[in-house]
Amino acid sequence: MVEVRVDEATGGWNVLAPRRAARPDESRTPGSSPAAGSSPGPTACPFCWGSEAMTPPEVLRVPAGAPDWRVRVVPNLYAAVDPPGDTVRAPAPTPESPAPFTGRHEVLVESGRHDWDLRRGDPDEVATILFAMRERCRALAAEGPAAISVFRNYGARAGASLVHPHSQIVALDQAPPGLLDRWRRAREYHDRTGTCLHDAVAAAERRAGERIVLDLGEVLVFQDRAGSVPHQTTLMPAQRAAGLGDASDQILTVLAGTLPRVLAGLAAVLDDPAYNLVVHAGPVGDPAAEDWYRWHLTIYPRVTTVGGLEIATGVAVNPSTPEQTAGALRAEIAGRPAAG
Repeated sequence: MVEVRVDEATGGWNVLAPRRAARPDESRTPGSSPAAGSSPGPTACPFCWGSEAMTPPEVLRVPAGAPDWRVRVVPNLYAAVDPPGDTVRAPAPTPESPAPFTGRHEVLVESGRHDWDLRRGDPDEVATILFAMRERCRALAAEGPAAISVFRNYGARAGASLVHPHSQIVALDQAPPGLLDRWRRAREYHDRTGTCLHDAVAAAERRAGERIVLDLGEVLVFQDRAGSVPHQTTLMPAQRAAGLGDASDQILTVLAGTLPRVLAGLAAVLDDPAYNLVVHAGPVGDPAAEDWYRWHLTIYPRVTTVGGLEIATGVAVNPSTPEQTAGALRAEIAGRPAAG
């Protein structure tokens, strides 16, 4: 069973998921790195074309039934959550009473090709991935979770255990404290000002200018003013939508042409770093959330190591400033022609 235990000192949730220890881990194989992504190892890759029987039954294939599919979504064999029960949803955990951690955990395989690279993906390929993410977010939202998390881990330092290009989607029946706090801050800002926090951030970045990497109107790319890691980069869609499931075709199409350019730029500037790409979204099932939350993507390059000060105090120590680093990424991307 996957269990949530509450830290008495911090109030934070810690998830105990022993089955995760059984995941195949290519990052431990000599000569193999999740950042390399060149060819399968000595054993068959469960995500390659022809290995479909190695995974649980798929929940989505694009195109449907095609042996040379472009995207495939399957339940995660080593899920960080347990499936929802047939009974009433479990109460939230307390320091005295752990609770089950339930929801859905899926893997979105981004290509049947083992060596496919998101940084070099053409806009049509990337759009297929983003549209599939949206479809699964909508399907999972219909089950009534509290939150849906979409993310991509690239490289061993970012937690990737398999080289084959993939993303993950996790629907959570209960929102952890960190998410609740993020939503509370955005909601309180809207209550206080009548403005969406993320709209205000985008407007402030445009006024300042120095942290902007790319401004396409419909999508603003900038390095976060208070980023926790060097080159922390956000792609902010200019759409009134709180979650990826509500994203428009046009926004996803623009992102499909933009995301590979940004990732390629970061790879060039930082020498192919590991990173976590996270979709930040508002609560599921709250129509009013579109007033005070805008879904967006943030890339967290893993180029520093957490030290004692960070652990002891809960602060992040960033050895750079976005005013310093944004210019390098901006110049790198400016030298790369837009695809499409």
